[in-house]
Amino acid sequence: MVMLLVLGLALVACKSKSAETVTPPAAQQATPPAATPPAAQQLTYTAKTYTNSEYGFSIQYPKDWVARPEIVNGTLIAAFGVPGFVPGVSLSVRDADAPMTADWVVAANTAEGNTDVKVTSPPAETTLFDGTPAIQYTSSFMSGQYAIVSFATSTDKNGKRIRATVWTIDAFSPYDEALFSEIAHTLSVK
Repeated sequence: MVMLLVLGLALVACKSKSAETVTPPAAQQATPPAATPPAAQQLTYTAKTYTNSEYGFSIQYPKDWVARPEIVNGTLIAAFGVPGFVPGVSLSVRDADAPMTADWVVAANTAEGNTDVKVTSPPAETTLFDGTPAIQYTSSFMSGQYAIVSFATSTDKNGKRIRATVWTIDAFSPYDEALFSEIAHTLSVK
């Protein structure tokens, strides 16, 4: 009986001791790391920078891409692409007069002369490499006789919606979401 009492007391003492060693004092508990701004992005391609001083934005696109002035009209204010046409990036500026939704994307692309516009991934919040909040989405549409697939980012600044759309004709140059997203996320409005 005495032996059981001694073992019981020893067991209680061991449990108390282990509970003390598992819980560190409050002063030694880890604190969550402080929020930090996004790190500078190392691009997977050598870039050229297009800067638009009128609307206050820039974008970095692959250095071997060339200006595509034949695409520029209306709200499309700049475009760049490989010399053989695809892939490419176009930059548009429109009034930010409605929420950024799939319906807005369809209306904007249709107003730019495209047909059969479909948003293939819902608009979702993202952060551009410069830390600016933006919306990203993918879409497909017909531009003339060509079926285009694209990745886009859009952000609003001073009542304007600035959009970078990186696109291709899949049959000629396969859609590369990683590259297209990277290019679109270099849009900077700072």
